[in-house]
Amino acid sequence: MTNVCVANTGENAFIKNNQLIIKPTLQDASLIENNNILNLTDVGCTSTNFYDCVATTNVTNGTIVNPVRSARMTTLGSAHIKYGRVEVEAKLPRGDWLWPAIWMLPVNSTYGVWPASGEIDLMESKGNNAS
Repeated sequence: MTNVCVANTGENAFIKNNQLIIKPTLQDASLIENNNILNLTDVGCTSTNFYDCVATTNVTNGTIVNPVRSARMTTLGSAHIKYGRVEVEAKLPRGDWLWPAIWMLPVNSTYGVWPASGEIDLMESKGNNAS
């Protein structure tokens, strides 16, 4: 699965009525129907990994740019929990190509980069039809 980070445009993640809204939107159809490269490095991709910010469509071999654009939030470097409880209230979107997830990741990569140092999945839900 390719994770393409979104540009920081405010279209897919914003605050409304004191609530964080993460809203998926559809990509332009030409990114799926024609050979294309989607490169978000110049428009504020939030990942430090180049390959998280670039996706390609190759109609010959059947690879496509994921047609849904969304947002990724992280508190890495700004918050950590040693003891206590985590409580999340969330409404999940329904539909093809969606894969909402809420993870807890370690502050330090003691045993190596993800996934070697672990993760705790609070919630993960794949939206595509399994068939």
